[in-house]
Amino acid sequence: MSSISVEKISYAYHKNHNVLHDITLDFHKNQIHTLLGLNGSGKTTLIKLLAGLFVPNTGIVKLNETDIQAISYLERSKHIAYVRQGSNTGDDHFVRDYLSFGMMNQLNWYQSPSVEHKKLVHDNAVKFNIVDLMDKKMNELSGGQKQIVMICRAFIQNTEIIILDEPTSALDFKNQSMVLKLLKQIVETENKTIILSTHNPNHALYLNSHVVLIDKGIIIDSGSAKEIIQVDILKKVYGDTIVKSKEQHYDEVTIL
Repeated sequence: MSSISVEKISYAYHKNHNVLHDITLDFHKNQIHTLLGLNGSGKTTLIKLLAGLFVPNTGIVKLNETDIQAISYLERSKHIAYVRQGSNTGDDHFVRDYLSFGMMNQLNWYQSPSVEHKKLVHDNAVKFNIVDLMDKKMNELSGGQKQIVMICRAFIQNTEIIILDEPTSALDFKNQSMVLKLLKQIVETENKTIILSTHNPNHALYLNSHVVLIDKGIIIDSGSAKEIIQVDILKKVYGDTIVKSKEQHYDEVTIL
């Protein structure tokens, strides 16, 4: 099964101003890993390094114990599916065609998708409740609809590692719940390693994930969600305004 890790990586957009500082992480297989932190903490930078889009200034990102930068983009795509933050896919491809692009790493040059490939696209469209969007163009969709289509394409890519940068940021309450539920189910039923960033600590609890808490490019703490999603630990990053829901003057709601 595919593995991914980082060893002593640092990264700077500008000289002498590191965004990440000497980070070492081993992302365990068959598990969800949640990156938590404030805006500007380094979560997106770390995700782009893991996807091979950025090259660390120091240290190494390893995919299957090999420097990810030594692996071709096509070969990487057989192991890692990456969904960027936001949904600026301004192209005019039909959704069904956009989804089929997720299978390009499974086809030979000039090979057309088979009946089985088309079924894979349809089955995932059903899973993500986007069948009614299949004959629309990407530039006709709302931001939230595009986000779901992008995540669906990552599933169609059929990799063992899925990396998602704030996958629920553009989604409404109902679709956030759907996506999180699917992520949880796929780890429970398939051999997948999922790495995602989020601003909501409750997502980590729901997913029963491993948590990496980042602040100013430094790992503050890491461990299971039940260990890390504690008021005293989160205050290190989010400040003294963090409280438990039972301390609110109202009851929060959620979706099962």
